[in-house]
Amino acid sequence: MPSTHSSSPPPPVHLLGVLRTLWQWRRAILFTTAAGAVVAIIISLLLPVYYTGYTSFVAISPEQVSIESTFGTAGARIQFYGTGDDIDRLLSIAESNEVIDYMIDTFNLYGVYDIDSTNRKGPVRVVEEFQRRYAVERTPRDIIELTVEDRDPARAAQMANAARERINEVNLRLIRATHGRNASGLQQEAEGSQRRLDELNKRLSELRETSGIYNTEAQSEALATAASKLDQQIAGTQARLTAFREMGVRDSIAKLTVDLTGLRQTRGALTDQLAKLNASIGQIDNLEEERLQANESLSESRTRLKQYQSILDGDRRTLEVIEAARTPLVKSSPIRWLIVVATTVLTFLCAVIGVLLLESGRQYDWGSITR
Repeated sequence: MPSTHSSSPPPPVHLLGVLRTLWQWRRAILFTTAAGAVVAIIISLLLPVYYTGYTSFVAISPEQVSIESTFGTAGARIQFYGTGDDIDRLLSIAESNEVIDYMIDTFNLYGVYDIDSTNRKGPVRVVEEFQRRYAVERTPRDIIELTVEDRDPARAAQMANAARERINEVNLRLIRATHGRNASGLQQEAEGSQRRLDELNKRLSELRETSGIYNTEAQSEALATAASKLDQQIAGTQARLTAFREMGVRDSIAKLTVDLTGLRQTRGALTDQLAKLNASIGQIDNLEEERLQANESLSESRTRLKQYQSILDGDRRTLEVIEAARTPLVKSSPIRWLIVVATTVLTFLCAVIGVLLLESGRQYDWGSITR
């Protein structure tokens, strides 16, 4: 029985041609790749080294910088950490020109980046250069991470911390501006209450001088008691005078007549005082009530004004630091091995493609194009 041998199909002709071409050009490909690797190594060594200053923080709720949270006047539970709006506000401040200009001026970035400040495009170039080295991001856990790259590791940490504190200052100023407007309105309200109280005191003083009434309750009770006693005395004196007249005692009659006249005059004067009291007591009580309300309103306004002043003058923060920037010990860029490897691979691929294109081009009669 004849034996059968399974034979594998031969490789494609075009694949053999490609391999043959690469083998023929192997030295050139290797030299080109090696040259690319050497150039990549030299360039990577010449690139400036950068260090990254890193700091992270979370937003504090504006309720923590309020009268309610500071003095415990709110009944509801106060939120400690900020919500999405508070975080977005911090991110907006971090990217604002105020923070960027502060960093440029504080650390003299014109000199650091070797940019001519007198050049017309100098301010634009220094901002662009700083923004390439500056980043603020929000993590999924609502933590804000701020990084600054610089050639000096100590300065990189200082710039990160300075940017964070500047963000806190600007945000605190915005919140205090709102409190300041509220305090200004409250100050005007307190001044109005003070003027109203002064006016009430003046009217009350004039009414008391006119009526002679200074304490309506005490004077009413005193006048009523005095009137009752006088009525009793008049009745008693009149009864005695009648008895003495019947007895014909002239000396006693004359004396009692004089006493009765005096008591009646006193009673008349007392009646006039009671009439004045009855005529003025309503106005005085109303003014006293208005003065009491105005005084309470003024006291409340002054108390809240002092609370606002405490908020405006106190040491407050709008962010809580999780990790302060420390001087980095390891560079962040450039990653030299990655540059060398990527350049070497790219050079090798370009050399292979170039060889294949060159060999493929030899099959054509390029001179026929011009003939």
